[in-house]
Amino acid sequence: MLPEVTLLSDARGPRPENAVGVGDLWYEPAVWSLPLSPAPKVLYAGLCSFLGHRQINRKDLRNTLKNCTEEEIAAALEALVHHNLLVPTKKATGNGILPGYEVRSIERFDG
Repeated sequence: MLPEVTLLSDARGPRPENAVGVGDLWYEPAVWSLPLSPAPKVLYAGLCSFLGHRQINRKDLRNTLKNCTEEEIAAALEALVHHNLLVPTKKATGNGILPGYEVRSIERFDG
């Protein structure tokens, strides 16, 4: 169900002063106060930590949400899309068209 590689692009804007993480690998700590279940919150923070790499592979997605099935991880991704924190994208590469997400700031959260 999950692709082998998911491309990521950063649309969060400038790093806020209260960001957690180092360099380009940061997330907004207010994500923990959003009205979401725990899995999408953890997944959002995990995706933010991979933005510097511009991709995340299936193994790392599964490690971000340990003990979750691929269906549960897909549901967490869909919850983030539903609330405007992720926007699905696709990009043509030498290996075909790869799925991806534009990661947005929690300020764009649509509850």
